[in-house]
Amino acid sequence: MIGLDLSERGNCFIIFLAAFVGYFVSGGTELLKGLLVSVSAALIAAGGNVINDYFDKHIDLINKPWRPLLSGRISESTAYFASIFLFTVGITIGFMFSLINGLAAVLASCLLYMYSHSWKKEGILGNLIIGFLSSMSILYGGFAGVNPFNTYLLSLYAFLIIFGREILKGIEDIEGDKKAGVKTLAVIRGPSFALKVATVILLAVVLLSSLSLLAKFEPLIVLLVVAGVDLPIIVSLLYVYKDPIRRAWRTTRLLKFPLLFGLLSFLLIYSF
Repeated sequence: MIGLDLSERGNCFIIFLAAFVGYFVSGGTELLKGLLVSVSAALIAAGGNVINDYFDKHIDLINKPWRPLLSGRISESTAYFASIFLFTVGITIGFMFSLINGLAAVLASCLLYMYSHSWKKEGILGNLIIGFLSSMSILYGGFAGVNPFNTYLLSLYAFLIIFGREILKGIEDIEGDKKAGVKTLAVIRGPSFALKVATVILLAVVLLSSLSLLAKFEPLIVLLVVAGVDLPIIVSLLYVYKDPIRRAWRTTRLLKFPLLFGLLSFLLIYSF
């Protein structure tokens, strides 16, 4: 319960789904194997969320004062050891599949720890790390399958949408980040510049998702891509431009839906 309380369950579910889709897109056929590799990825993501809360207490006092550590529901030492436990279990499951899965799990855990400990303050570097790790969850599932090369386009798609979303989160957290010395684009160049950069990245996602239709032009897939991916991204951008600082929070939440629908559309493309 501690890991669930501290971790962002929605984010962990997306990582679970990303690894699950990656496994089947790569040609995997065993449901149990797909579920296990997805649980491994989700546990590592949960560990990353917990350790991020542990190191982010001073920032969350301003941006997210409702978090469990600040409310006193969970002690700092409990949170720290819970994160190590989650990392360890996730890595152990990874090595059960293959050496490359195990090493990928170790790399992801180390990057999440270092991101929370210090690299988060480097702004763009931190954004790139989160984007890379999100795309890596798809590859992680692919490594447990047959042909991980099938997951590369989907991994690029996930990287871009999460990278753009992280830049928008810098606008959302600008006040706390300024006081904590976090060098996001929003802090260094201002919310307007950060929004323009995020817009270019997210429009690239729209282009990439549209190109995926060339692989299989089926009515259901077209509906998923246009209504579930392209339209939400465009609407989100139009929404946030009216008041970037106040609307960034809701926009970053809305951008989870294009990622979910994108994963589903790629799964359908490679399944039928």
